[in-house]
Amino acid sequence: MIRRPPRSTPKPSSAASDVYKRQLITPKAVLSYEHLFEPTAPEDSNAEPQYSCTLVFEEETDLSDLYETVDAIGKKKWGEEYFSQKKSGDLRLPFRKDKLTERGYPPGSIYINVRSKLSPGIVSRYAGDDGKPERITDPGQIYSGCIVRASLNAFAYDRAGNRGISLGLNNIQKLADGERLDGRLKAEDDFEALDHRTSELDEMLS
Repeated sequence: MIRRPPRSTPKPSSAASDVYKRQLITPKAVLSYEHLFEPTAPEDSNAEPQYSCTLVFEEETDLSDLYETVDAIGKKKWGEEYFSQKKSGDLRLPFRKDKLTERGYPPGSIYINVRSKLSPGIVSRYAGDDGKPERITDPGQIYSGCIVRASLNAFAYDRAGNRGISLGLNNIQKLADGERLDGRLKAEDDFEALDHRTSELDEMLS
């Protein structure tokens, strides 16, 4: 589902990046490498810490909205040359299929890395009292392996010799629990119950 930009043409904020953007909602994905409650930066790096995650899509997932959005922004930025640069690999694009086995992703998967300097909003699939999705504030509910969808913004960049199109992270909605990718078990699955809790009525009758 694409949220179309306003009819008025946005003005670029700098010569280095194209701020013509489209907002979009992804299909369901498996969450991986999530850093959504605390920003992180690569080790031995002076980069600014950011909130980030990887979204892993199964092979049969319809990603046509994402591909069309990326192509539209590429053409807006570089004109007809975009398609030849895309084919030659001169541009960095967000869709990746490499290192699937190394990362533990199913064969045929496509994944994207998304990040934001701002803390993303995280909600559940269930409605709160106001009818809108309930906010999730417990980090324990969000983990690598749960099923989510995300709102993203796509943008072109051309700076310091790096050229391409990226997907920025806005918000996350948890859709369902899933098998943890880190292999960590729930506490109730890690241990056996040792006793049964005695109720107040049992204590009164004993």
